[in-house]
Amino acid sequence: MSTRSLAARPAQALTRVVVSAAYGAQGFGYAAVMTTLPTFKTRFGMSATVVSASVLLVCATAALGSLAAGAIGKRFGSRVSLSLGLAVQAVSLLAVATSNGMGMFLALMAIYGVGLGAVDAATAMQGVLVERLRGRRVLSGFFAVYTAGAIVAALVVSGAVAQQVAVAGVVGAGLLTAVVAVAGWWFFAVDEATPQPVATAETAGAEEKSLSARRGIWLFGTAILVIFTADSAVSTWSTEYLQTTLKALPAAAPLGYAAYQAVVLVTRLTGDRLSARLGRRTLVTVASIIGIAGFLLVALVHTLPAAIIGFAVVGVGVGVVVPMTFSAAGEVDPGQSDRIVSDMNTFNYIGAVIGGGIIGPLADTGMGMAWAFLVPAVLLAAMPVLARHYGTHRAVTAAQQEKVPTPVG
Repeated sequence: MSTRSLAARPAQALTRVVVSAAYGAQGFGYAAVMTTLPTFKTRFGMSATVVSASVLLVCATAALGSLAAGAIGKRFGSRVSLSLGLAVQAVSLLAVATSNGMGMFLALMAIYGVGLGAVDAATAMQGVLVERLRGRRVLSGFFAVYTAGAIVAALVVSGAVAQQVAVAGVVGAGLLTAVVAVAGWWFFAVDEATPQPVATAETAGAEEKSLSARRGIWLFGTAILVIFTADSAVSTWSTEYLQTTLKALPAAAPLGYAAYQAVVLVTRLTGDRLSARLGRRTLVTVASIIGIAGFLLVALVHTLPAAIIGFAVVGVGVGVVVPMTFSAAGEVDPGQSDRIVSDMNTFNYIGAVIGGGIIGPLADTGMGMAWAFLVPAVLLAAMPVLARHYGTHRAVTAAQQEKVPTPVG
């Protein structure tokens, strides 16, 4: 191993820690805001419709933030876009916690959405970059930190509510995000700048690469839409289903979602090793089939234990497929990975709106909420077909394995 590689190990480890912290801060912040919504609803006298509109507003502005992160990343690098996105998020979280009117709250939630989308896209860019520079799978581990951050935030907000200081979780999320933004400015991964080719007769073939990137955006963007439809369906409606349809006690109703998140965390902790052993294509195929089986169990067996187990099984598919999708997309064209990742990330919010919005209305048509969970199951059936595009697009060279993220100081 080269002297340069040995000397760079501490910087490489620090970069990975700070990027992991960005994923954790993102999960913590989003969960803190979503679990504190009932407090804001009471504080400002908002109806359930207005609360739902605020969530949709966040999804809409997040899509814009994701595209903005891609544009900034293309020009200045993902280190800059992620640091700026975290800064916007930190300020907006602290402002949301101290807002004193419904109009101000909604406006600040829109700004928070911009930061949310920017950080969603830029953390994925950084994850892809670190994975490429290290020459090994790491994205699933990063997403595991995100999930762990969300779980910790839910526990913090629960404790804060008990102490009648519910917004403390949002304030804590803002402060944590600010710290990570500052640390990240110095220690996020930096790729070596690649000059843009001049359009000449000799570079006429460059359009083929652009088409490949566009195809990657649509292929993997579709996969992200499918997976986040499933995620949003469980996140939004699992507790409601257990409590209203299966008549679970209020204390037992959240167990479906808790089981789902626990399995998501476990699969993400093991996803990188499984990917190295089985390959992304096989792993995505098997995981998505397991996810379909989970939804079928919920739809066909209308008992509390079956529903909890079913939602947990869905977590196998959702948990591992998301990081594998970003990992595969990052290899379509490493020179355009920031653009590909940011553009495909916008499909995330479309899926979130579909999953959150389709189950309830279908249940109201008379088919019942259990049968409505067949919709994300049908969409997941597309994943084994899409999985054939998850093979390694470009081999990792020995030179890439020697490269390490360069901290900026």
